[in-house]
Amino acid sequence: MMISWTYDIRNAMTGGWETLTTVALATIFITLAGFRVLLIKLSANQDGGFDYLPVAVNLCAEIIKLLVCCMLSLNTITKERLKKCWVFAFSVYDVLRLFKWSIPGLLYFLDNLIAFYVVASFEPAMVVLLNNFVIISTALLFRLILKRKLSQVQWASLVILFLTIMSLSHQSHEAESHRTSGINNMKAIHPTKLPSSHHVTCVTDTSQIDHCSSLKLCSTKQNKWHVLHHIDSISIIGKYQGYVWVILQCFISSLANIYNEKIFKEGKGFEDSIYVQNTKLYLFGVLVNFMSIISINNFWERTVKCGLFHGFNVFSFLLVLDSAFMGLTISLILKFRDNMFHVLCAQLVTMLVITLSILFMGFQPPMDFFLQAPTVLLAIYVFNVSKVQSESPNHRHRSQSTTEPAGTC
Repeated sequence: MMISWTYDIRNAMTGGWETLTTVALATIFITLAGFRVLLIKLSANQDGGFDYLPVAVNLCAEIIKLLVCCMLSLNTITKERLKKCWVFAFSVYDVLRLFKWSIPGLLYFLDNLIAFYVVASFEPAMVVLLNNFVIISTALLFRLILKRKLSQVQWASLVILFLTIMSLSHQSHEAESHRTSGINNMKAIHPTKLPSSHHVTCVTDTSQIDHCSSLKLCSTKQNKWHVLHHIDSISIIGKYQGYVWVILQCFISSLANIYNEKIFKEGKGFEDSIYVQNTKLYLFGVLVNFMSIISINNFWERTVKCGLFHGFNVFSFLLVLDSAFMGLTISLILKFRDNMFHVLCAQLVTMLVITLSILFMGFQPPMDFFLQAPTVLLAIYVFNVSKVQSESPNHRHRSQSTTEPAGTC
């Protein structure tokens, strides 16, 4: 009797600890993800664009993550008295296996970069609402890659979710066009997307640029140096580019998280240290971001002449820290929970950002917003409830099979 009572207490403590860590992971992720969207918006200039290179923010965040994981990996190796070859592969096969981490590194690089274009195109509240499209992209990729079937109710909820998001985005675009008197936000972000034909110059004399009405002027308070960016003419489909960025980011983010969870857990991956796995991942993250700076002529020229931190402000540096620790939190979620847990936490980010936008950022949504925004959350709820119900018969069948007497081995 005493043994059974002690066992129950031990199980209760274990279950309580798991619940506590789950709540802590969710809370940290929701906080960091919510403030990341707001920090990107606050770090923008008055035109809605960015005086700094978004790639520089991502590079600094990847370096911080790499340094943190390297220190934790060395601490793990020291405690367990493992050899260096446990971390660094020397055989050809192990080197080839190392490159599998380059795929999520590239995907996360694209995801983080596109996030700046999305935030520059919409209000933060609309960004998090539109990002709910990631549920659709994740469901489709689960179906195509992992061959997971969806019920008819789930497909119907996804259609409702898609239509509601498109309706909300259309309302947002009309409201934003009316508020800015027809000024296109994408015109301001083009300086962060410089084709190779553009010319970047740092000058100290502003009289040299008075005649250049088509150039973008970025100044620093310290030395009054300026970076000039030529802006392309806006295309006919310019006003729809924000929606393209949203859909592209959702698919890239879903693919990155699904692939990353797979290599975190496949084979003996679940037994490997997450710090060592993250070290490999962030190593490629740093390389991809750094290569993008040196390979794009305008990025490299600007970095050499004006410095990597040109155009940074307080919000930019806070964004670096927020992005770094949010990436570390996502890796913990994908390692010890799963991708759907990450997607569901993102729905709470939606409510957090909308609330903060209304309270502190002057976001004044129309009445249609309050009528249709709950439909997004309702469609998500129906999708997940139907998933649980569709899996419950199989779960009951497995439970019954495990309770049957075991046969001979």
